[in-house]
Parts: sequence; C-alpha cells; structure tokens
Amino acid sequence: MKQKIIALIDGNNFFASCEILMNPRLKGKPVCVLSNNDGCVIARSNEAKKIGITMGMPYFMAKKSFPEAVYLSANFALYHDISQRMIQMLGNYSDKIDVYSIDEAFIDITGLDKILKIDYYELAQKIKYEIEDKIGISVSVGIASSKVLAKVASHKAKKLNGVYFIETNLINAELAGIPVEDIWGVGKNIARSLKQYGIFYANEICLKDDEFYRRIYGKKGLELKYELMGKSVIPLSSIVEKPKSIQRTRAFPEFSKDKNYIMTELEFHLHNVCKKLRENGLKTSLIYVMLRTKDFRVFCLEKKLDFNTDSEILLIKYIRKLFDKIFLENVIYRSSGVYAGCLTDRDEAQLCLFPKKTENKCSNISSVVDKIEYKYGKGAISFGTLGLKNIRQKHKRIVH
Repeated sequence: MKQKIIALIDGNNFFASCEILMNPRLKGKPVCVLSNNDGCVIARSNEAKKIGITMGMPYFMAKKSFPEAVYLSANFALYHDISQRMIQMLGNYSDKIDVYSIDEAFIDITGLDKILKIDYYELAQKIKYEIEDKIGISVSVGIASSKVLAKVASHKAKKLNGVYFIETNLINAELAGIPVEDIWGVGKNIARSLKQYGIFYANEICLKDDEFYRRIYGKKGLELKYELMGKSVIPLSSIVEKPKSIQRTRAFPEFSKDKNYIMTELEFHLHNVCKKLRENGLKTSLIYVMLRTKDFRVFCLEKKLDFNTDSEILLIKYIRKLFDKIFLENVIYRSSGVYAGCLTDRDEAQLCLFPKKTENKCSNISSVVDKIEYKYGKGAISFGTLGLKNIRQKHKRIVH
C-alpha cells in the first residue's frame, strides 16, 4: 500500500491576520480580536503576543494592562470568506481536502511530487507562498504520513520558517520530548491515564503493544498509536454536510435606537445569509428577524414563504416588513440577526411564484455580487440602500 503524504495548512494568527489584511495600517501593531460582545481576546498578532497579552484574557483586563494594543470586535463573516478563498485555492492541488476548522485544513498530496516534479517540502513551500501572495494571509504547512503527525509538523513549522516535513525514518526523534498532552486528540483525561502507565512523551506511545490500546482505550487509542507511527488510519473526510439552517447575528459596536441603522444591519445580515445559501447550493422558504434590547429582551418574528429563494433582492421586502412589526421606538437595542430555515437543495426547490425570469435574474445578480466581493473584498459592491461601507466602518472601529 502506497504511503500517504498529508499536509496541514494552518492560518497564522488567523483572525488577527484577516483584520490586518483588510486594514494594512494595523501591520506591525499589537492587534487583538475580541469574542462576541467584546468579552475576551480570541486572537492576537505576533506583536500582541510579544507584549504579554494572553489568549482568553478578559478585554477589560487587557485594555487596562496593555492600552497600546488595538482591540477589534470579531468579524466572523470576513474570516469565513477568507477561509473559503484558501480552501478553493487548495482545491487546485487536490480534491481530497478535510476542512478541520475555519483556519485549518488537511490535504492529501500523495503523488504530487512525481506529477509536479518537485519534492514534498518544495510543494509545501509552493502552497504556502501562493496563499500568501494571492490571498495575503500567512500560513504554516506541516507535512507527514498521517494526520496526527501533520499536526505535530504544523506546530514545528510555526516555530521555524513556516514549513516542516516529518520524514518517516525520523519519526521517533521528532516525537521525543513532546509531552503526550500536546498531541492532537489527547485530552486531559487521556493524558493523565497515559502517565499512570508510564507514558509521558509522544514517542513512548508507539512502544506499547496493540493489545494494551485495545484493552484500555479501544479503537481510538489504537488509531492514535498507528498515526504516530506514520500509518494513515484516520481518513480525510471531504464530505461536508450542508447546514440545516443559516443565521447571522452580531452585537452593535454601540447600543442604538436608530431605526435606519438597525435596518441596515439587518440588510447586511441578510446579504451574508443569502451568500451562504448560494455557497451551499441551497434555498430557503422560512426567514425570521431578531432584535435584542440593551437589557437582553429578545423580539423575533418569522415569515413562511410560498416559494424558495437564495436572493436577498427577493427577500429584503419581507425582512423590512418583519422589522417594522417588532421595532419599538425609543427602545435601545444591542444586537440583531437574520435566520433562514426550511432549507432545500437548489435543484429540488419549489419554483418561485414570481415569474421564473425574475427569479433567475435576481439570483444571477446576487451571484455577480458574490464574484465581485470574492475578487475585491466584502463591501466592494452592495444592493440599493445596503450601507455596507458604513457598517464595516462601525464594526472595524478600534475598541477603547
């Protein structure tokens, strides 16, 4: 059986890197991205790490101790878009891609050394440089003969020049000295258990016989041993389940009772929901609008449609009607959201009651907007009253 070669592409400081990509003036500054409602730090640039800001640090503590840093509210729609660009680029190399998280993906590059006439290390460098050149996001690439070893290689790559290859004949030396708790898939309880059996380092996991793992840890334990030995037994899963529903919500940078501003936020959410529908080849026949007040009261209202669509052009009037029904004058709001349910595959969706020509025209216009945003960035173009530029400026403000 031919030995597999797996590469793990991992975005470096991904959320912070996305923010710097969209705002080059942040380059070289200590940048922190905050969780929902600006609770704590969930991403840091290298400069932020160097001055001592830690992952998970509460925002109020970070701001007090490190006032020189730049603190930004998270923009998950932006991060998702850039992640999708990376995945599409990896698709130029292989159709066997396992998206592990928004900033990590495994890719099977077995045999590409022969096809491209370069070794695997050079191939990893090529992938890294292409992503950085065409997308603008720094990545690390770990290469090995299994997913678990590729994860180990990725950690090593981050500390060196961005690419690391664990060769089969050097696996034992590469794993020596790595605590078992630092291995992907080994949680605190498993690590504690392994240590009770005298297994403290990753290379020692390979020394116990198969029966030990079958008896103590079952199939997962045996898979871990084989993966660390360089045998690929955890397959890449390229099957991505389509979502059952899609929602976009976000807290306002500042509490607001401005009806026009809140409606613009909802239009922004609708655009992102419909874009996600199109990416997944889906259409919706159920939408609802949500508003959350300053004191956390939630108001929502839904609309069941008698047709299916993926176009914000057709949905916007329903969003506006729902909003008008639940919006209360002089009430201060903290967040809003749009939800799409009853999702159906595009090819199986019930035809729109609008003339089919109108439905197709609206979908085609929306798809063109998607392509323009892909090439020039989110907000490069928008529909009618959709004030994406103003929304982006409000949410990309520096939090002080």
